[in-house]
Amino acid sequence: MIIQRKPMIRYIMVVVLFVFTCIGWFSSRPIKILKPIFNNRPPGTILMWDHPWSVSFTSQSEGSTFGRCRLTYKRERIEEADAVVFHLTAISDSDIPWKHYRRPSQLFVYWTKENPWVMKHLYRKNLTIFDNFFNMTMTYHTNSDLYSGYGTRRGVYNVVEKGTRVVDELIAQKTKLAIWVVSNCDKMRGAVERMNYYNEMVNAGFKVDSCGSCFKQCRNMPNYQPELWRTEIGKYKFYFSFENNIGCKDYITEKFWEAPLWYGAVPVVWGPNMDDVIAVAPQNSFIHADMFNTAADLVNYLNYLDSNDTAYREYFKWREDPSLTIEEMEEQIQSSHPEVEVFSAPVSSNFTLLCNAALNKRTGKRWQVKSLHQKLIGDERASCMEAGKWKL
Repeated sequence: MIIQRKPMIRYIMVVVLFVFTCIGWFSSRPIKILKPIFNNRPPGTILMWDHPWSVSFTSQSEGSTFGRCRLTYKRERIEEADAVVFHLTAISDSDIPWKHYRRPSQLFVYWTKENPWVMKHLYRKNLTIFDNFFNMTMTYHTNSDLYSGYGTRRGVYNVVEKGTRVVDELIAQKTKLAIWVVSNCDKMRGAVERMNYYNEMVNAGFKVDSCGSCFKQCRNMPNYQPELWRTEIGKYKFYFSFENNIGCKDYITEKFWEAPLWYGAVPVVWGPNMDDVIAVAPQNSFIHADMFNTAADLVNYLNYLDSNDTAYREYFKWREDPSLTIEEMEEQIQSSHPEVEVFSAPVSSNFTLLCNAALNKRTGKRWQVKSLHQKLIGDERASCMEAGKWKL
């Protein structure tokens, strides 16, 4: 009987060995298998229903590529579009009920970078008419279907120079104290309240070079030419990153990302919740007004930093070690702030992510935004949505 079983045992062993060999071969070469299938697909098309605010310079030009997709603004191409993007300003009540072509497999995307206060009080948008209409949202919210923020930790970290010598040179060029560039003086509740806070700081004796249409035009800070600001802003120790709204979830604009972090000043933040900033910012890169009981306390701390280069330098420590990776930095932030959910932004751009989603269409259950109002406005903090005092 033993002699009779040997051929069967050998046969089973050969089959098992062959199966495990195949599993190992396939698992070690997923890209070689999947890549040809993906590359054989025809390029995708993303249709933008219109430029934001119908102004061409507010978005990418016709024919721009994102991954394997091309962007178009030609509405007559809607039948071939894999995704159709509607900016907040590019869709109105007249488009509902939908009067145009729509293929079930297309992704319809609602895109906005405006915060809920603006949508409700300034644009007066009735989003309930879009119930079950869109498949995805593309916003600055960290839980958006497609993330479209004003900046990211990774983006800043990849742009700025790093190293001890770089920080030495940054500190050495600081000849001025603080600057604020602002043009919205009272058109939003937050704009009114941030101006009040600024006045409290000035009354406490803090010296700020105040620029923009709310103040005199600074000679070396021409309006609408931020590309000329780098050298001038680099001379300042602090940049006022004061938002025009208060406590809106994840709402942190270019006022934080561009002028201060890119150009080498320390942002002094007012408006967003401090935990929201910690979740997305480079480690220990900013000073938040909420850290202090009064504006005068903040002024005292800024004056202390102005007189202590060692303490001031701590806000550039995130730039000193070129070998530090974003992943390592985020682990450190999470360890220091376990109560904060640290956000790691996607590496790809929002439209590249949209292209990938469109080309990898799901079968069966579809994405669907049941209530756009609830997702963008209904779940917002009360501190963000208070009307307050403001002027049209």
